[in-house]
Amino acid sequence: MFKKKHRRKVSRIIIFTTDAVDAKTRQFRIKPWISLLLTLVFCVLAGGLIGYIVYEGEIWNRDSMKDAEQQEKIAELEEEKASLEAEVEELNVKLEALSTAVNEQSQTAGALQEELEQQSVPTNYPLTGSAGIEVVTEGDPMVIFTASDGMVVASAKGTVSSVEEDENYGNKVIVDHGNGYVSIYYNGGEAQVKTGDEVSAGTTIFLIGENNKQLVYQIMQDGVYISPTDMLSING
Repeated sequence: MFKKKHRRKVSRIIIFTTDAVDAKTRQFRIKPWISLLLTLVFCVLAGGLIGYIVYEGEIWNRDSMKDAEQQEKIAELEEEKASLEAEVEELNVKLEALSTAVNEQSQTAGALQEELEQQSVPTNYPLTGSAGIEVVTEGDPMVIFTASDGMVVASAKGTVSSVEEDENYGNKVIVDHGNGYVSIYYNGGEAQVKTGDEVSAGTTIFLIGENNKQLVYQIMQDGVYISPTDMLSING
């Protein structure tokens, strides 16, 4: 028959001593289950520490990756910002150029408008040739021109509002300039225009001949007669 083997009980002893001459030695006997417990505790602590280190490492890696992503996103946003600022600057330059162009066009339009308005003010000489001048101030102001040749012409742009006979001067032509001014031409010749005609400065109204050398010229402003010489002086 086989003999039953007995399990040996193992005890661990911890010895404490010093280098002193009279040093005493102390022994502590640790029971196996205590040793096992300490080993387990050490393993748990070591495992926890290793796990903590690994976990912290993963967290750090994730944070690092997040920081990198954030930095990359910030860089992209900065690039977009710079691009938008460049576009805004370009738009500002274009807007300034457009504003300058609009101002120039406005000034040009204003100058053209002023020129067009000036074309309708009866300031031009109403004859193509030289003539003697007599200024009449009594009653309705008028100027009487005595010309040797040439033509009677419109003194500004306008519309012929009336062509009619006049018992004193032969024929009468009235030109409405559309801005409150009306010019009136009296002459013994035949009118070269008719009612409704559009005329401009220099348009022929009468031809000067041997029997119609005299032109009686008047100007009205807003229904009131004014001296033609005041208007002619504006034109120099």
